[in-house]
Amino acid sequence: MAARTIGVAVAVVAVVALVACSKSGAFDKSGSARDAVVEAWKADKLAPSALTAAQVAFGKDCQSGTIEGIDVLLCNFASADEARAAEDGGLAWVGQATGASQAHGAALVVLADRKKADPNGRTINRLMKLAPK
Repeated sequence: MAARTIGVAVAVVAVVALVACSKSGAFDKSGSARDAVVEAWKADKLAPSALTAAQVAFGKDCQSGTIEGIDVLLCNFASADEARAAEDGGLAWVGQATGASQAHGAALVVLADRKKADPNGRTINRLMKLAPK
């Protein structure tokens, strides 16, 4: 009987520990706003390149890469308001190329067609529509 009581006590302690860890975020699988954008693109059978850290004046947590021949800059911000405030900085990053800079929730999505891979703008439009708000 004592062994059964100890087994129940151990199970209760394990459940309490799991609940505490999940509330602390230790098992939090929800990614960043940037990760949500990349996952939305992948879900639509697109293949973004690996993203690497990017240094820009308007954001501290930014990464860049490519998708469908388009240069991509994705930045995480603490809030949607901060991401919206950085949209003009994103347009400066686009420069003279065809592109777009839009906040999608706490992420800033910046796309630049520097290689002229998207002459009609459909890819840029598709990528922006797929990015979660």
